[in-house]
Amino acid sequence: MSEGEGIPMDIRTLLKANPVIAATEQDQLAAAMASPVSAILLMYAKLTRLMEETETFTQAGKPIFVHTDLMNGLSNDKESCRFLSRHIRPAGIVTTKGPMIRVAKKEGLLTIQRVFLIDSSSLQNTIRNVQENQPDAIEIMPGIAPSIIPYIKEQLSQPIILGGLIWTRKQVQEALAHGADAVSLSRSELWN
Repeated sequence: MSEGEGIPMDIRTLLKANPVIAATEQDQLAAAMASPVSAILLMYAKLTRLMEETETFTQAGKPIFVHTDLMNGLSNDKESCRFLSRHIRPAGIVTTKGPMIRVAKKEGLLTIQRVFLIDSSSLQNTIRNVQENQPDAIEIMPGIAPSIIPYIKEQLSQPIILGGLIWTRKQVQEALAHGADAVSLSRSELWN
């Protein structure tokens, strides 16, 4: 996928068009592609189905990010990232692992580093890891704690995506009002 195919390959540009991202499994991929979301985070993918649906990725009309930590059929290592880049050709990956971020960037993939904030220590570790790995965006979990966004925006320049446990339109609005660049949602009724 490239900008020439109509998909912006800059996450900031992508999120400005629509701050809603579908977080979905392969069975709901068609519904996510038909929705007005800006991008798709593909969760719990199976390698055999990915191989069968490779054309879906190149013809989706919106970027698809494969969550490599949750994928079945490949280990979460450098070779799996190279395989995805060369044979599946997603727009990018989502991962909690810094080494995968670095390899994916070398392979020309966009990267979203998923982080879990549970206390002050995890917040400081997140800031250090993001500064070291330089992902294109950060997905902060759980997404129901938007009040921390202003602090993170002071420390890091990457776009912030909130995800996890966001169940209502009000929570989406609160996340965006606190400065989130986007939200990732598994509830398809909120994709519109």
